[in-house]
Amino acid sequence: MPQPNTSQFLSTQRQRLSLLGLLTLLSGCSTLTEVGAMGTQLVSDVVAGGDANSLTFLPAEDSEPDDPEQQRYSQALEQGMAAAVATQAAQSASDWRQVEGQWQEAIASLTSIPSSSELFSTAQQKRQEYEANRAYAAQAAAKSLPTAPVISVGDGDTLRVQGRDGPVTIRVACIDAPETNQTFGPEATRRLRQLLPTGQLVEVRAIERDRYDRTVAEIYAGGQSVGLQLVREGYAVVYEQYISGCATTADDYRQAESAARNARRNFWSQSNPTLPWDFRRGGESPSPTPMVTPAPVTPPPAASNLPACASGNCDCGDFSTWQQAQALLEATPGDPHRLDGDNDGIACESLR
Repeated sequence: MPQPNTSQFLSTQRQRLSLLGLLTLLSGCSTLTEVGAMGTQLVSDVVAGGDANSLTFLPAEDSEPDDPEQQRYSQALEQGMAAAVATQAAQSASDWRQVEGQWQEAIASLTSIPSSSELFSTAQQKRQEYEANRAYAAQAAAKSLPTAPVISVGDGDTLRVQGRDGPVTIRVACIDAPETNQTFGPEATRRLRQLLPTGQLVEVRAIERDRYDRTVAEIYAGGQSVGLQLVREGYAVVYEQYISGCATTADDYRQAESAARNARRNFWSQSNPTLPWDFRRGGESPSPTPMVTPAPVTPPPAASNLPACASGNCDCGDFSTWQQAQALLEATPGDPHRLDGDNDGIACESLR
């Protein structure tokens, strides 16, 4: 079959775009959720296998090149199509912010059309559609997971990341790891440090703030849930009291724990393991020993030698010596930094 020449092809595409009204990609979609396979197909049809990023709109047959209002309207349609195409590849928060900016540019072009123009009513209708799409992109950007580098790991379910405004202490959501002075507690800490070495970029899905002013969040590295991996490997258990924070993946956590328990992995290798929350209430005595008078300890350093985190959130991983941790414990009644897990008056016993 003979192929149409270039002018015939372009004329056909102009008619299609005008007749279909952008195939409702822009004029009929109230939100960007309707932009997907349909938008991809339109781009494919129009450029016939060409580069979607180079797609531009052609002026309608009856438009006049020297009509400034028509030019602005055509420009707005081009910008809108560019925003729709960018939507196909948007994944991160920064991608969605870029899409939001493209919609805003298209809206600005429509806004510049004066009320005296014959295109004013059409432009206002289009503007409403673009405003809805811009709002959707802004919402998607807000829901996208922010990334942050790991600063340190305190124990098997606590870490610190570098936030936008400074260090942030994070309690990994929906799991509970053995305490550092509990059986398999040190192993859980070492495993989390292996999974999240210093500088590792992680994605943070914040859920809430706890009573220690920590951010409770699911942590993802390489697209995989770190908390779920710790449960799967037997270094943490499902924290049923707070599993509602991971409602969409709760079954995954429970299945991972069941598999670890059946395989007797790590924490579950014990004949009668004490769950971390019971241990914190004094439910386990690791080794029954007679009561003795504690040996004198080296006096803690002056408050001026405390780490910078003392004014915010500290964990045991922030101290180079036990004396520093003990000094902070004694300087902050009530143990707001949760340095004394077994309430015996001694901070971060793993550092001694």
